Amino acid sequence: MKFYTSVEQAGNRLLVRGYENGNRYSVRVPFNPTLYLPTKNYSEWRTLEGNCVEPHKFGSISEAREFVKQYKEVDDFEIHGNSRFLYQYIAEQHPEEELKFDSTKIRVFTIDIETAAENGFPDIESADQEILAISIKDSFSGRIIVFGARAFNNKDPMVDYMHFRSEESMLGAFLEYWQENYPDVITGWNVQLFDMPYIHNRINRVLGDKYVKLLSPWKLVSQREIYIKGRKQFAIDTLGISCLDYLELYKKFTYTNQESYRLDHICNVELGEKKLDHSEFDTFKEFYENDWQKFIEYNIHDVRLVDKLDDKMKLIELAYTMAYDAKVNYEDVFSQVRMWDNYIYCELLKRKIAIPPKKEATKTEKYAGAYVKEPIPGFYDWVVSFDLNSLYPHLIMQYNISPETLQDTRHPSVTVDKILDKQVEIDGEFAVCANGAQYSKDKHGFLPQMMKKMYDSRVIFKKKMIAAKKEYEKTPTVELMKEIARCNNIQMAKKISLNSAYGAIGNEHFRYYRLANAEAITLSGQVSIRWIENRMNGYLNKLLSTEEVDYVIASDTDSIYLNLGPLVDKFFGAKSGDKAAIVAILDKICQEKLEPFIESSYQELADYVSAYDQKMSMKRENIADRGIWTAKKRYILNVWDSEGVRYKEPKMKIMGLETARSSTPAYFRDKLYAAFKIIIGKTNDELIDFINDVRTETRNRHYSDVAFPRGCNNLAKYRHPTEIYQKGTPIAVRGALLYNHYVKKYKVENKHPLIQEGEKIKFMYLKTPNPLHENVISFFGDLPKEFGIEKYVDYQTQFEKSFLEPLKNVLQCIGWTHEKTITISSFFS
Repeated sequence: MKFYTSVEQAGNRLLVRGYENGNRYSVRVPFNPTLYLPTKNYSEWRTLEGNCVEPHKFGSISEAREFVKQYKEVDDFEIHGNSRFLYQYIAEQHPEEELKFDSTKIRVFTIDIETAAENGFPDIESADQEILAISIKDSFSGRIIVFGARAFNNKDPMVDYMHFRSEESMLGAFLEYWQENYPDVITGWNVQLFDMPYIHNRINRVLGDKYVKLLSPWKLVSQREIYIKGRKQFAIDTLGISCLDYLELYKKFTYTNQESYRLDHICNVELGEKKLDHSEFDTFKEFYENDWQKFIEYNIHDVRLVDKLDDKMKLIELAYTMAYDAKVNYEDVFSQVRMWDNYIYCELLKRKIAIPPKKEATKTEKYAGAYVKEPIPGFYDWVVSFDLNSLYPHLIMQYNISPETLQDTRHPSVTVDKILDKQVEIDGEFAVCANGAQYSKDKHGFLPQMMKKMYDSRVIFKKKMIAAKKEYEKTPTVELMKEIARCNNIQMAKKISLNSAYGAIGNEHFRYYRLANAEAITLSGQVSIRWIENRMNGYLNKLLSTEEVDYVIASDTDSIYLNLGPLVDKFFGAKSGDKAAIVAILDKICQEKLEPFIESSYQELADYVSAYDQKMSMKRENIADRGIWTAKKRYILNVWDSEGVRYKEPKMKIMGLETARSSTPAYFRDKLYAAFKIIIGKTNDELIDFINDVRTETRNRHYSDVAFPRGCNNLAKYRHPTEIYQKGTPIAVRGALLYNHYVKKYKVENKHPLIQEGEKIKFMYLKTPNPLHENVISFFGDLPKEFGIEKYVDYQTQFEKSFLEPLKNVLQCIGWTHEKTITISSFFS
């Protein structure tokens, strides 16, 4: 088995690291790139448009670049081919369909550093504070190596602690260890924007520039500025080593919004564990000066937390799988445009099609998004939802949407509504999308072919994974466990890639970007969901002998939600109290009646728009005995069956409401969830009692439990030189500017870091008058005691805005109240 771990370009050579038959190799490869030039002669190589091009191999990378530069402005002389030459090399070296790799051979260092805090928090650019400790977990040995500035009583057999008398000697020993054991991957929490750039800059400051180069196995290290939410940050590139920051992996591939992305919070959510508490010390400086033993344990614990996260989530192996699937470097998985550019390159290479040159495009106009129906708010009995399977990839397949199949002329009169009402003539020559874009049916586009291939591959590996799991239940072996992990990662990588394809297609930096293609997908998606809404309403009105009743409560992009309460009442009457029986009957109706009707309806649509193939597949998802809608994308379902999985007790599915929002305090999210459970299954009086209990309990919570989580943006925009903040400043930003002002005023920056642009913070209302003369304050961690405002926290306002108001929005839709009302009869009784 041979696989690369890094391919980088330096001058005329490619720097390649990898493993062959379990052994590490590092080679400098002089590479001769190939580009494709126009020709009038016959050639087996073609452009996407079918024009002949001939391959031209250059003597060096610089020669190829000079040639491209020379002919850049020449008319009618387009140079085709991949000008990112390292991807040419990878594709040439690995033409196989599945590039196999062994993740146990890939060396990963999990890193965490601790710095001094003599003058407040460290500045990364100047690296002004001493590095006190560096901990590294080596995936090869499983051991943690700690480089520390003071003596430590090490009792852990899996930890190697090294004590140094000077920072200079410690950094020297760190570099010596690093060179002897160069990793393939660096990970850690925020390691890309803190630990590694700080190590780089501190080595430069303490040891000198020549030592910085030792961080790279190729002795090539560079630093770059990046701007995230307007805030300047620094990252370093150590050629030969990939940085897979676990914070960024978590944000990219978990598809959840968290109220905070601090390691402490994420580990509490995912693992039920936290960082070591050191609240007995007022400052970080007091911590390391007074309890070095615990300080080092704190550092080691952070490394272990990141390691435990990956043991559970396997995001690093997922990144490997995606990278090898697309034949790119590990860090490229963060860019859907880069991934899809290379997926397509590798696919077209096999077909002897030269990819077009990349041209800069500008997105001059926005295009329509998905369709979301406005629901009628209220309570519904017996709700059934149906989902379209992988809608956007299947729309690409259905309409043969691809750069080379798109026609220059649009259909003159097509709109979404005209298709729904069948008001346009479609002659059948082209597949016609809802924006009027027309696609050839004479040849199968490469993009829909890739979608089908990737989708089918995902199905295959998902089946293999399930089969391996069943076998493992009978005979658990290490080989089967590895096969389960391998197949799961491959099917998950395919799923993520399929879902990211539309994002790449709609990105103006994508090589194949065309506004018409992106718009064709979204508007044809609108047609698909509205088409089935209309047909389903017609079907149910006929079945239930009603006229123009809307049985589709809501629809959202690729889902519809049916009100089948009237059907249950009409056909099952007295039996409707037996929920298990009703769930079973509705499941059978969906399988035997509704799904076949949906299939035939979508075939009708495909025939009408002259589709390349009918690819809409809609299956039943949830059966719920109760549902509540308050607005678009805001609902509660009490689910008894999800995709054929029958529950002994129902599970609540909540979308859009405050329980599902990271901007609602976690404490109130839990309380709202409990309140919704009462609404679904109990009485209004029981809910009122619960509300009163929550009101009382809230007053006794710690202020951080009830504060609003928020992102903090545009601090500079709203800052005022004399008044602290400007008129119209958003409340969380106002609180942050006040916090920063008073941290500076009370000179506590060494204990409490200033809130920076783009950070996740919390804010809360204050009762007035108070020492700050304001009704809000933002913070993270703990409030500075110097502010003297803890007793002014406005718990009543926090309760009302976080809990009562969101709850009242639901109650208004179902006719319930949040407090007991006095009626004439109850007054006299």
